[in-house]
Amino acid sequence: MLPGKIAKFEHEIDKKLDTQSKHKIFDGFKNNKTINEVLDKTTIMALHDLINKHIISYVNGVVRSGKESQLFWAVDKNGKDIALKIYLVSTSSFKKRASYILGDPRFSKVRTGTRNLVYLWAKKEFRNLIQCVEHSIPSTKPLYVTKNILVMEFVGKNGIPEKTLVEAEVSQKDYESTISLIKRLYKEAKLVHGDLSEFNVFKTENELILFDLASGVDTHHPNAHEFLKRDINNISKFFVKRGLTVANPADIFDLVTK
Repeated sequence: MLPGKIAKFEHEIDKKLDTQSKHKIFDGFKNNKTINEVLDKTTIMALHDLINKHIISYVNGVVRSGKESQLFWAVDKNGKDIALKIYLVSTSSFKKRASYILGDPRFSKVRTGTRNLVYLWAKKEFRNLIQCVEHSIPSTKPLYVTKNILVMEFVGKNGIPEKTLVEAEVSQKDYESTISLIKRLYKEAKLVHGDLSEFNVFKTENELILFDLASGVDTHHPNAHEFLKRDINNISKFFVKRGLTVANPADIFDLVTK
């Protein structure tokens, strides 16, 4: 891309991204730095590609931020809300995530380097979500993935996500539904969430919906059962804190795996 076109493109992206520090995009881009921990040159190019392919029309702004990613509220060509999960290429925390990839039979070839690991992490979550969709397990529906950007349906309205379990009033039925999701994930989709907690389950009017499945591993992963036990323990502790009755986690583990 010629320098003049790059400058024009920077200006287009600057107008589309609704952040508090838009003016910093120019300096960071020219110095090949990462802006707001997420917008490096490669990511901006990937966003431009998504716009050219008419996968997204524009980006409204940040919805949530985490150590490994930022979630943006975007709109597609039909005016429908969608979510952009952009994994941070500047973070070192992905090096700790190698154990969730190595040993997974679906990912036998892993290229070295943080950026390659981040790209693979995005593809991994996309694939995990696809497996959920294929088995009709309630989860965020994936639409597209490129480099460190995962495009998904937006679970919520007007840029406001649905409440998670930790943000909502919960009942005994919610506990039972969560255990059912763990079981279905294992037996039908052949996956273990790997990072399940009250923070990554939406509670909608009709059902519970799983999200943040990047840590999900195949049931043949050598650490799959350890991850499963941790998921069950996390959920059990949450519902106990809310004053609800839960089954013995060991019994739930047996129920799921046998």
